[in-house]
Amino acid sequence: MSNSNRSGVFWGVLLIVLGLGFLLHNFDLVSQGLFNLWPLLVIGAGIWMFGETLARRRGGGLVGASIVLGLGLFWLLENFEKVNDRMFLPILLISVGVGLMLRAFYDAAAR
Repeated sequence: MSNSNRSGVFWGVLLIVLGLGFLLHNFDLVSQGLFNLWPLLVIGAGIWMFGETLARRRGGGLVGASIVLGLGLFWLLENFEKVNDRMFLPILLISVGVGLMLRAFYDAAAR
């Protein structure tokens, strides 16, 4: 299976699991405590994206990976009432900035 096929399967499975989780939560079949942990899947996806980017030796994916990781962390903290909606944009901007810096460092080190 090629890398693009594996990537498509990964994202497909992730979206199906998230959708099933939200559906089960809407039918009150999943406890609120367990449901609060769904952002861990997004965080895992961000970590996986970092690994794939480094394995392929392409620094461009570091920006997307940091955004996905930042969103997952925001949603996890929001579920436990540690952040609110006003902090979304700053966290998103920080995530983009971290990704851009990592990409610049990675590109500089690759030369």
